Amino acid sequence: MDIITTLRKATLFAELDQSILSTLAMHCHIRHLQTGQELYKVNDQANYIYIIAYGRVKLATPSGLVTYLGRNEIVGEMGVISNQPHHGTVNALRDTALVVIPKQQFIEFITQHANILFTLSRLIISRSQPELQHIHAMSHSRTLSVIPVSSQIPATHLAEKLTEHLQRWPHVRLVTAAHVDALFGEGFSQTPLDYSVDDLKLRQWLASLEEKHCYVLYTAHNNEDEWTKRCLHQADRILILAEANQTPTHTKLVGVLNQHNWQSPIELVLLRSEGDPSPHTLIWKKLYHARAHYFIHPWAQADICAVARQISSQGLGLVLGGGGARGFAHIGLIRALEQLHIPIDIVGGTSMGAFVAALVACGFDSVEMTHIAYETFVARNYLNDYTMPRVSLIRGQRFHERLQAIFGQRKIEELKQTFYCISTNLTTGQAMIHDQGELATWVGTSMSVPGVAPPVAWHENLLCDGGVINNLPTDVMQNLERGTVIASNVSLHDDIRVPGIGLDKPDQSALLNWNKIIKDKLLHAPRLAEILMRTATLASDTMIQTAAIERANLHIRMPIEGIGMFDWHKLDELVERGYEHALETLLPIRNTLPTS
Repeated sequence: MDIITTLRKATLFAELDQSILSTLAMHCHIRHLQTGQELYKVNDQANYIYIIAYGRVKLATPSGLVTYLGRNEIVGEMGVISNQPHHGTVNALRDTALVVIPKQQFIEFITQHANILFTLSRLIISRSQPELQHIHAMSHSRTLSVIPVSSQIPATHLAEKLTEHLQRWPHVRLVTAAHVDALFGEGFSQTPLDYSVDDLKLRQWLASLEEKHCYVLYTAHNNEDEWTKRCLHQADRILILAEANQTPTHTKLVGVLNQHNWQSPIELVLLRSEGDPSPHTLIWKKLYHARAHYFIHPWAQADICAVARQISSQGLGLVLGGGGARGFAHIGLIRALEQLHIPIDIVGGTSMGAFVAALVACGFDSVEMTHIAYETFVARNYLNDYTMPRVSLIRGQRFHERLQAIFGQRKIEELKQTFYCISTNLTTGQAMIHDQGELATWVGTSMSVPGVAPPVAWHENLLCDGGVINNLPTDVMQNLERGTVIASNVSLHDDIRVPGIGLDKPDQSALLNWNKIIKDKLLHAPRLAEILMRTATLASDTMIQTAAIERANLHIRMPIEGIGMFDWHKLDELVERGYEHALETLLPIRNTLPTS
């Protein structure tokens, strides 16, 4: 590897002549990191500056901020410049090579070249502002690997299909063992990862491909040879390919995955015919350390296109907030997305948002959603099984039975679309993410407003409405790293008002004497259920909602003014309001969103 050439590719040194860089290069050396290997940890002495020649690293700070850095980027500069220990820990996301510059020589060099100091200052300032950093690895992922769990599964065929659908993002390169052998000679693809001359030669060639192409898709034809290991070590994102109905087995691939502290996200692609069950999904995920999964009907173009969008961070995730009846406006947004042919790849939500999100994940369209909502909340009102309020206003049994009728025995992990919903653990005070288990049960739990419906007991804890702690769960969606996040918000900051009341002095009996005080019959006193619901979601709607909104690429605040949280009869009006507002918001940015 030519150190001077590598240095010149870094923005910091791009304007310097080769002769000038040669004085610095003589003090530098190359360091190789294996997947997961630590470069330095927090509070280590900052003795070196690093330039990434190829590969990718993850910088994690004690505060929880994670930054991903790739080829030609600088690492470790803050500690060196400030003459303080490192403020974070750096691990190799995948196999990585770095140019190492000693601290003293670097300081001496930049003092002689003021333009470098200026560039470095701007870099440090930008990195001190989290909103300017690469928060997620997938925002700049360039290498993807497809690994089958057995040689009988046609991984190369899937990779070829994915490559076709990635062509909208130019310069995609598919690399297999056969490609390597054709260029370097028979069997060269099986070169061990041992930093031998042949190994370094192959690493350098693969690095050159990553410079030339927007995406490099590595594919293995089995799960146990040296090429398979190399594919794993080259990947920003690892896709494990398996048959959904096949019984999970402990292969050599499992052993390889257990050998390293993998930083690259591992995800599962399950081949499943339409309508077939997927009884082993959770076992597959646990066995292969997969954080997520996708289903593909072999070889349905729409399914492959959806996976291609998501693995390249070009997908669309929809987050639906809670807000009682106001959540009907979400259906209007769904209708607008349908009309504009904008596909929804992942969907999640809280409370009423969880209900609508579950309908999306089950494949219902906006017309069917409106009918289901009408039957559930307007025509029959399954929320009216009132009880003596020792624990809650309603038993919740009728509503739970209704959810069972709508969603049946569906399991979240078997849904074709990725879905999650949020509940609040009253026992621990933490948010609970439900991305597996019975769909009806967890949607109902996410909608159990404290005081209105009874909490749900689970593993000796009590769970209730997710809106108590996270009414707009964009954080969960962002962590999935699939692409654009659209958040639909149906909450109001001034939810409960009593116009004209308490102007002169505090009136403790205002709500109790409402009919005597208020002459306007159109104004009703805030009901107990509304007060309980507003109380439950107050902190989430006011204190943490700003952060939730900032995480979204597009935040849509629905026009739900003048409509109460229990105004179920205004279903059609809310759907129409949501539709018109969403259409108005989406049309100007239509070309920036994915298409079906």
